[in-house]
Amino acid sequence: MTEREEYEAWFAREFAGREIPDQIRALGFTFWRGGRQSLVTIAGEPVEIRILQEAR
Repeated sequence: MTEREEYEAWFAREFAGREIPDQIRALGFTFWRGGRQSLVTIAGEPVEIRILQEAR
């Protein structure tokens, strides 16, 4: 799965049923991807980012 596909899946789950303008969705991806890249840079080594189930 590409970063974009992961983001789109997350976005669909988090904002299901809400009308979000395409520009906001695209900007969100920019920040989402930047955050992930920052984690990799800070770690200084390859990292694995996984989604954990939230307690409900």
